[in-house]
Amino acid sequence: MLQVQFDVKLMKVLQDMIVRLRDGEIAPSIQADYEMYFKDVADVQLLLMLHELVSSNYDITITDVQRFFVAQDYLYNKGNKISDSLQYDIVGHPVRIFIEENNAFQQLLQKIRHTLTMIEQQEQVNPHDVLTIQEDIFHLGEFHKHYHRKEKLLFPIFERYGQHTPTRLMWRLDDRIRALYQGAKRQIDQLPNIELTNVQKMYDTFEKEFLDMIYREEKLILPVLIATFSEEDWQAIANEGEAFSYALIGDVDEWERTEDIAVNQSLEEELFSEMKDKDLPFGGGYLSIEEANLILNNLPLEITFVDKNSIFKYFNTITEASDMMLVRTPTSIGRNVADCHPPISLKKVMTLVRDLKTKKRLSESMWIKKQGKYVHITYKGLFNDADEFVGILEYVQNIQPFFDLPTEVKTGLSEVHDE
Repeated sequence: MLQVQFDVKLMKVLQDMIVRLRDGEIAPSIQADYEMYFKDVADVQLLLMLHELVSSNYDITITDVQRFFVAQDYLYNKGNKISDSLQYDIVGHPVRIFIEENNAFQQLLQKIRHTLTMIEQQEQVNPHDVLTIQEDIFHLGEFHKHYHRKEKLLFPIFERYGQHTPTRLMWRLDDRIRALYQGAKRQIDQLPNIELTNVQKMYDTFEKEFLDMIYREEKLILPVLIATFSEEDWQAIANEGEAFSYALIGDVDEWERTEDIAVNQSLEEELFSEMKDKDLPFGGGYLSIEEANLILNNLPLEITFVDKNSIFKYFNTITEASDMMLVRTPTSIGRNVADCHPPISLKKVMTLVRDLKTKKRLSESMWIKKQGKYVHITYKGLFNDADEFVGILEYVQNIQPFFDLPTEVKTGLSEVHDE
């Protein structure tokens, strides 16, 4: 299992070398320090250290990291070799999909930048250019799909290898980019009835951080994942990618399942088959595992269970993941509930967990509007007969049909037409 504990002294040396290059020193001037401290440091460890430096309060930028890689290539012919192994060639491989999406993002960013420049040069704003840039910034919003797959599929597996800090740092930056996008889109949508310099300033900030994230993904994180994840890990990501959809590239070709993974799944199905007919006591009666599973999967609720140790343990499957009101996939099973939510909401999540566990709250309900439908969410602490905390049940229901009910009472059967 990959677990990297950063040496504070090593981090300081690396930071110092990067700052020296920024201040104008040439590559050979850092050679002695590099050979003394980093000659035997693995690529994966070095990349994670660089990600830590550029993501936290070390005053290191993506431009600094790019400059450092150039120095590496020049001096040692080593460079960031594992970043060159990005798997473009495997059809349907998640890495290839992420790279293709990033390429599409960059093309659209260039188009938006070009349109902004054209508008700036016009004495009278062309309505067609305004409509074009508004449509393009809207389509760029598909990057949310890219970020969701990263946070919900890549991050859980990376955390299983002991890497929690990189995922939290990147998720925090993802949320900042989301906020910057909303600000840039809001201003572009007000064109031409807004000062263009304000639009450009907001867009410049968003564009820079968005491009920095692309570089961070492709040069610092994806290479580490390639060196760390097993083929089974990548297969799980490929299988569940459709639940979050893909950004700007349309449908993707399926990555073929490997024989070993198919065998593992076959063994799981065989085990379920052996136990499915055995009756177990449930509530006021008995149910087989198959019956209990069918009941749970046919309730008009999306159910999630987090155990007493705050581990995401179960969700029912009343529909395909892509059609869920709150998307859940098997990759997240075993993940700590704190890691299942963006950093911005972590305080609220942990407060709720604590309150339900201590019975300060018996339950908590929220409601949101998603795709024009009201969704009702309830969290409830579960306790056994000994009053011991067992975990938290979350159930989610589409309540829009209740708003749409007619005023008259219905007590009879609906009419069924024979075919």
